[in-house]
Amino acid sequence: MRRFFIESILDNVILKGDEFEHFKKVLRGKIGDKITCFCGDGKEYLCEVDKIENNYANAKVLEIKNSDKDSSLNVTVFVGIPKGDKMEFLIQKLSELGVSKIIPFESSFTIAKPKNKQDRYKKIAIEACKQCGRTIPLKVLDCVSFKEMLKSLKDYDISYFAYEQAYGGNFDDVKNHKNIALIVGSEGGFSEEESKLILEAGAKIVSLGKRILRCETAPIYAVSVIDYLTKN
Repeated sequence: MRRFFIESILDNVILKGDEFEHFKKVLRGKIGDKITCFCGDGKEYLCEVDKIENNYANAKVLEIKNSDKDSSLNVTVFVGIPKGDKMEFLIQKLSELGVSKIIPFESSFTIAKPKNKQDRYKKIAIEACKQCGRTIPLKVLDCVSFKEMLKSLKDYDISYFAYEQAYGGNFDDVKNHKNIALIVGSEGGFSEEESKLILEAGAKIVSLGKRILRCETAPIYAVSVIDYLTKN
């Protein structure tokens, strides 16, 4: 069944803007069609379209059920700002893997600069929700400094530092935690001083294997391991 994101849902649903255009022009929607809607509250709303106008459609809510596709974990990925469109790729894939938030940060070896693309990022996260079945979209927060990232680590039960020069360290204790941070660098990685500061802030160093992974591969690999170990 086709899925639509609505900002807020009461007794009825109003499709407008891009969602209405998709329903009417792409899907050739009509009165009587059943659709599934979500608004980020962890629920799915089974609806039936009962009115179509020039610029909106109305649907009545038939059934509400809790989603079983959203992760029970709160996983935040701190990622050094990647170059090009890699952030968009990460938003899509980490959405599929159940990540709650992505927080980009600047460090000594980041080359790319912060981009004001929040509307674009939100749209990608919502589209990923439609595809994978989750109902709470991943959030992309504004870029923070390296120091701000370090200060944020105290807000998590445990923080993992994926370091390309690590020769040991794993995620075996992740099953004991619900509020998890993962730190991954940009293409240039981290300086020796930054690595030291991350460890002093309480992060646990982990190895992602013998091979050096790209900055867009490492978070996907690490979150997949966390997902497997916690069965989320």
